[in-house]
Amino acid sequence: MRRNPSKPRCLLIFAIITVTLAACSSKASPTLNVLPPPSETDWDELTHFRQGLITSEQESLDLLIGATVYHIEFQISDDFFRLTGQEEVRYTNRESEPLNEIYFRLFPNITGGSAAVAAVRVDDQEVDPIYELQNSALRLPLPKALQPNAQTIIQMDFIVEVAREMGGNYGLFGYFDDVLVLDMFYPVIPVYDEEGWNVELPSRNGDIGFFDASFYLVRVTAPSDLTIIASGVEIGREREANHQIQTFAVGPARDFYLAASDRFSLVSETLGETTINSYSISDQMESAEFALQVAIDALASFNHRIGIYPYTEFDVVSTPMQAVGIEYPGIVGVGIDLYDQEKEISGLPSSVLLESTVAHEVAHQWFYNVIGNDQVDEPWLDEAMAQYATFLYYTDVQGSGAAQGFISSWNGRWERVDMAKIPIGLPAGAYVGYEYGAIVYGRGPLFIAALADEMGQTAFDEFMHTYYESHKWGIGTSESFRQLAESHCQCDLNPIFEEWVYQK
Repeated sequence: MRRNPSKPRCLLIFAIITVTLAACSSKASPTLNVLPPPSETDWDELTHFRQGLITSEQESLDLLIGATVYHIEFQISDDFFRLTGQEEVRYTNRESEPLNEIYFRLFPNITGGSAAVAAVRVDDQEVDPIYELQNSALRLPLPKALQPNAQTIIQMDFIVEVAREMGGNYGLFGYFDDVLVLDMFYPVIPVYDEEGWNVELPSRNGDIGFFDASFYLVRVTAPSDLTIIASGVEIGREREANHQIQTFAVGPARDFYLAASDRFSLVSETLGETTINSYSISDQMESAEFALQVAIDALASFNHRIGIYPYTEFDVVSTPMQAVGIEYPGIVGVGIDLYDQEKEISGLPSSVLLESTVAHEVAHQWFYNVIGNDQVDEPWLDEAMAQYATFLYYTDVQGSGAAQGFISSWNGRWERVDMAKIPIGLPAGAYVGYEYGAIVYGRGPLFIAALADEMGQTAFDEFMHTYYESHKWGIGTSESFRQLAESHCQCDLNPIFEEWVYQK
């Protein structure tokens, strides 16, 4: 379905908001580390992003020429149910062909809320966007074709109504139980590849986004009593009447996430150059301390096994959701039920699931964020690898007995579909019923273990390091994964991929 946005109505809304903000700003209060808004920041200014990267990773900033840059400013309403803001994006055509249009995703329209844009301009020329896919995709016809290596600046206002009931995408977007969770709430550009623009209605299984590594400079105005946790590092903070204004910088990163509540408490430790923060509501701090230790141990294990975690900060946040956990750049959400020490989940003490969930979500920092992949069409590349990395965590921290116990959980998942030899390499939407969890999270890591046996553990370990370094901030595919593995074992891996991964 397509429709044109109602510009007069949206512009009226934004005019009212502008007047309100102007009135608030007249009551200035003391400020801390005041920065110019993102809209006044030079596109090539990368100093802010260096703060969020460990020393050895800062050279990445010089290698990612042409990565998309987002400058976002938005306000959280006092009742937490509305976001209003402005976004400017510098997009570079890194393809070999001209682009006549650019897509943005508006995921709130299919995750329980709503989103609309107004005053859309491309290189200072007004354009009429076209809504598609149940208003979850926004197509911008360009005034002129964007040639390879050319850049364009896109500006828009946006308004978002926050979900009040847990809906699509596992309840990851909305305001629930006094916690605001903002998953993919802003207009965001999907990946363009050999298939064209990756825009489709997501299935009920798995993740819904597929994004290039980009840079985000985000300024948030919110009620002053909220604790705000977001991707990246806080680089600026001000006070304005009864509001706080915080600026975050994150990049390279696949997307930007924010959680906020007036109920959060914090425990922290450091590992090397990285500060690890664990947030939870105040009466669950014993579990928050346990989650903190698991995160530290997982980071240490994966630093050694795969490659060094790139950021100076990592956050674990207890939030309401219908899943057990979710990954974002430099931050993970963990289901609040897992922090209840009196609770049993799937017949196990909550602490058992809390440990495996935190370790799994930490692993996604390597498989999804640093190494990107199409989470909609090839979810095994991040989910099965994160499951296998969690096995490595148990091996390093708990020993071989606990590691074998975790492998048993993979078999338990697969048994839900009677160990049917369904390929692990299918799109998320191709799985029916229990198949997605059973195959991608169960049979998937069993394939990785079988692959390590086929290659030999030494060759596989070397492959893991090389895969991380060679695909850092890029996109991995099933084929690039197989070809690189074959170069390490000097063997033909087609038979094992045919048996486990590919659709026959």
